[in-house]
Amino acid sequence: MHTRYITLFVIIGLLTGCGQSRKEIVSQKLDEAIQLRDSGQYNLAKLKLDTIINNFNDLTEEAAFAIRMLDEIKLMEQQRNLQYLDSMIAVKEKELEPLLKNFIRSDEYGSQPILIHKRQRPENSYNRTFIRAHLDTKGEFYISSRYYGTSWIKHNQIKVYHAGESVTSEVVPQDGFNNRRFQDGDSKWEIVSYKDGADNGIINFIASNVDKPLKVQFIGEKYYYIVMEQFDKEAIRDGYETSFVLQELAGLREEKRQVKQQIEKLKKIAQSKEKSS
Repeated sequence: MHTRYITLFVIIGLLTGCGQSRKEIVSQKLDEAIQLRDSGQYNLAKLKLDTIINNFNDLTEEAAFAIRMLDEIKLMEQQRNLQYLDSMIAVKEKELEPLLKNFIRSDEYGSQPILIHKRQRPENSYNRTFIRAHLDTKGEFYISSRYYGTSWIKHNQIKVYHAGESVTSEVVPQDGFNNRRFQDGDSKWEIVSYKDGADNGIINFIASNVDKPLKVQFIGEKYYYIVMEQFDKEAIRDGYETSFVLQELAGLREEKRQVKQQIEKLKKIAQSKEKSS
């Protein structure tokens, strides 16, 4: 009985003595990290390397190699991100191309260029009452109600409606900017801009009902009514749809700019480490 226990202890001791050394464990983890890196599994590779850096830092040569490899993987990640963003930007640019055919780019209305729908050119819309689409190159979109007549109605709100359905904008008080008025002889103009959601869903209502005879009520001290022209409804729908693509494209380009900055930063870090080593 005693002999059996002694034999068991001897076997356990032999097995324990045959375990991997720390260097062997690290070498195996480095091999695994390299395989993961080469197969594009960057997150798993980084986890392996983090384990070496944090738990085996007494093995200075191996830990230093793991740090260098980790920096390389971070750079490879960002380069892969850049390739992805370039491909997505190309897709969005192709999607945007036919949409932009409906617009004219103009630099004549402030510091930022704007996109004017071809069916709502100022020279064709000066003396009429309608709802105008406003779009810039970054995808910011809003509408304005534009009244023309020989007497003031002093409107500050609009309602768009059809067959029992209606949407009413917020009230935009006269401020000389988002709600302004001017005249030339007997001709009077009132322009109210519904920015930052002040349209209260009118844009979406029009874009979703382009094929219906939508009516507009101009609400103020007096009331004025129009039936929307088909091309005005289409201009708002086109501007609304185009704004989403432009915003996505602007977001992708900004993300690309940040990724390129990160790549340059990582390259500089690698260069400084090479010089100091």
